Amino acid sequence: MVEKCQPGDVILFDRRCECCASGFSAALACLLGKTILCDEEDGTRSVERGSYEHCGIVVPGISDAPGAQHDPSNLCLLEATSGSGVVCRPLLTRLEMSRSRSVMLLPLSCPGEHRQQDVVGGFDDESELSEKTKFIKTTMCDELTKFRDKWLSDSQSQGYENQHSYLSIMGTFLYLTNLYPTFPIPVSPSAWLVVSALQECGAAMKLNEKQAQQTRVEDFTRDGRFFEKNSVRLRPGWKFLSPVAMRETSMS
Repeated sequence: MVEKCQPGDVILFDRRCECCASGFSAALACLLGKTILCDEEDGTRSVERGSYEHCGIVVPGISDAPGAQHDPSNLCLLEATSGSGVVCRPLLTRLEMSRSRSVMLLPLSCPGEHRQQDVVGGFDDESELSEKTKFIKTTMCDELTKFRDKWLSDSQSQGYENQHSYLSIMGTFLYLTNLYPTFPIPVSPSAWLVVSALQECGAAMKLNEKQAQQTRVEDFTRDGRFFEKNSVRLRPGWKFLSPVAMRETSMS
């Protein structure tokens, strides 16, 4: 499944809170996120079931060899975590180590790109893309690389690994009490990171300064072209394709 991924794709996790490896505060943040930030199935979501309260974004890896940006073996997942702060792990390694109930891939398609059929049978050959589309994809990869490096550096210098769980808990309670528009605290730190990355690379709309902070992981399951609220709004020409299950949902 990793070979189907490209930079900019978003991966959602329906985690088992009892399996959180970073201690009680991480497990509590996970449980509260599922209880408060995840909606019941109401027919508006693009996924049939699952309580997705964690996410990450696929970014280019550290190799700068020719063609490495689009080499699936070089792709990484950038995410905000309790134990290590903002981290960038090899995508295949990250998926293999996951103990989540369900893992869902949201393929991102840029203007002029045709990935709908590719989700099933492989990606467009680069030679089939127009020069404009190639430029957009190259620019996106470059911006994601800059974003990756900046957030990894800031996370380390600011000791974010000690803040993530508490920010998650605070954001959840602010959402529950409807006070989240008042405070500069993200409702979901992992969604905040991903939306910020999508805005930085030109894929997501930036309607206001607090948009990324007020996004839930759940919002990725709704198509922003049809739902103005509780969704992630992308710029014209950009879209998320139908979700692809990277791990089947299990209630056990």
